[in-house]
Amino acid sequence: KDKPIEEITVKELTDLADVNRKTFYNNYGSIMDVKHELEDSLVELFFSLVNATDLKDKIVEADLNPGKFIHRLIRVIDDDRTRARLIFDSGESTVLVIKLREMLSPYLMSLASEHNVTESELEYALYFIVSGTMSVLKAWLHNEINVSPDEMESILINLINKVVRN
Repeated sequence: KDKPIEEITVKELTDLADVNRKTFYNNYGSIMDVKHELEDSLVELFFSLVNATDLKDKIVEADLNPGKFIHRLIRVIDDDRTRARLIFDSGESTVLVIKLREMLSPYLMSLASEHNVTESELEYALYFIVSGTMSVLKAWLHNEINVSPDEMESILINLINKVVRN
């Protein structure tokens, strides 16, 4: 927490974790390997969250109501802010954004004819929603937006609903 992971030495980490360096090197090649493992586990957690909300089956229901997904996402982030900061501050957040857009794209595109909007307009809306949500969450994680998890959930749901309805 006190300094960037790139500046942490193996000795500092093993002293803090109360393990010897040999144990560390039996499991990891470098500090960055530890970082990548943490990032991967958080990405997996985010995607298990997406699957747990049945987003793939219910995305079109209730005017694309994002409430259930956002509620769980906020709780996952709030439960482990340290790991969440790791993913939001690394290149893995870009991977997460891309995967979320790819997952949501077919469902939003299916709405084009129903709502008299072009596919390109929906594609831009998708970029806006996913990237905007991730940016807001990152700011919240770094206390740039100082609100409770419930308030953050309400803010995101209201913003997403406004974009989807317009």
